[in-house]
Amino acid sequence: MTKIYLVRHGATDWNVDKRAQGQADIPMNALGYQQAEEAAERLDAENIDAVYASDLQRASETGKAIARRHGLEVRLDERLREIDQGEWTSLTPAQIVERWPDQWGMARHYTPRPGGETPHQVRERALAALADIVREWADGEVVVCSHGGTIRWIAAETLGYDDKLSAGVRGLGNGGIVSVEGRIQKGTLVLSTLVRLDGKTIELDDPNA
Repeated sequence: MTKIYLVRHGATDWNVDKRAQGQADIPMNALGYQQAEEAAERLDAENIDAVYASDLQRASETGKAIARRHGLEVRLDERLREIDQGEWTSLTPAQIVERWPDQWGMARHYTPRPGGETPHQVRERALAALADIVREWADGEVVVCSHGGTIRWIAAETLGYDDKLSAGVRGLGNGGIVSVEGRIQKGTLVLSTLVRLDGKTIELDDPNA
């Protein structure tokens, strides 16, 4: 069994402005670097064997903050990226609602992005990355630094939820951490035991609270 700590990257200015960030390579701001160090501190006592991250700098820099406390290097994997937001990239919620009124709100957690990816595509590539990680670290503890949407759909997979039900998963704030356990069973990745390190419940009516 592999213990996987899923860490959401520290904040960027686009997070503060609530702009659809996706695969735009926006750097962390001062708050984001502070959140990355706080996440690293929370994982200080764990016996971390490896640190993986999306190749987008906000995730890789978060990974570096964690990795250096354990004498490790960050391993980058583009399959851990955020969803490609397509035409939504850089837009605020108000701008998206104005142009795509039926695709925002809760629907954004299961809606294809115009000109971008679907949540299912993100789930498939992220799970493929985790499967490779679990095969390499079958009895280890691993950190994976990724993004809010990507972690949401991994969490949904762990809970047995489809994309639509993923809208009911409590969102993870910048610098937040959840843990899951992974194993390969008959050649397939199986995830279980989803735990939020902040002690909050996994589900609630408002998934962004």
